[in-house]
Amino acid sequence: MTRTQLLLSLAVTFAVPALAAAQVGPDPNVQPGGYYAPPAGYAGQPYQPAPVYQPAPVYQPAPVYQPAPVYQPAPVYQPAPVYQPAPVYQPVRRSLVYGNHFRPQFGLAARFGGYGNYGSFGSYTTGGVGLDMLFRAHPRLTFELGFQYQRISQEDLYWNDYQYERFDVPMTLGLRVHLGNPLWLFSPYLVGAGGVTYSRQYLTDALAYESHWFGEVQGGIGFEWRLGPHFAFNFDVRGQGRFRNVGELGTTEGTLTDQYGNTVAAMGPSAGFIINLGIGGFF
Repeated sequence: MTRTQLLLSLAVTFAVPALAAAQVGPDPNVQPGGYYAPPAGYAGQPYQPAPVYQPAPVYQPAPVYQPAPVYQPAPVYQPAPVYQPAPVYQPVRRSLVYGNHFRPQFGLAARFGGYGNYGSFGSYTTGGVGLDMLFRAHPRLTFELGFQYQRISQEDLYWNDYQYERFDVPMTLGLRVHLGNPLWLFSPYLVGAGGVTYSRQYLTDALAYESHWFGEVQGGIGFEWRLGPHFAFNFDVRGQGRFRNVGELGTTEGTLTDQYGNTVAAMGPSAGFIINLGIGGFF
């Protein structure tokens, strides 16, 4: 900027406010005393009152969010209930043996019977007593654990003239399988058993004795007479066999002479039959 331009600008800056101040003066429309006179040329326009005060608008809160309605499925059709006739009364068949239902039972039974044996040196018969421990596991199944004592003396021997006494103690585990209707009071059964037998024989003339263990098997048929759920009689006939490995005669085995003059083992294998009669109680 030149010097001349600078001086001109400063002159304009200070001149404009001075002119404005010179023009300010009293308003010609205001009369003495503060009365406002209408300006010249007023044509009698009606008086315009001051504008009415308009209050500020009231605050309107934002609308609350309304979730969309949940879809409700149409109700599923339920068919009318089918009429069920009243059940026909069926009388309960009460068993005299088990009541209205079966339950497993333990029992004890005394056994009495006879024993017939045919061995290597002859045949004989004798009596015996025993005890059975029973477990009725099913209307058709009864387990038995039996112990019996059998004894024979020289008075029972028919064909040999030597004197001896012998006893046998069979110990067997068996199963009775009941046949027919389990509700029958007379229940036939098949029986099978196996175990061991301890035997001892006294030769009274020789003042000596001999003892051995035998294997034993039994099998037969019988029936049980049930006197209610807690008592029963039983009767059965069983075939029986006793066996063992015989040692060398004359060294490890005692010998006898049979009815035909043959030298045989005094306590060899044998076969026979057993007749049992028992009475037991169940609990």
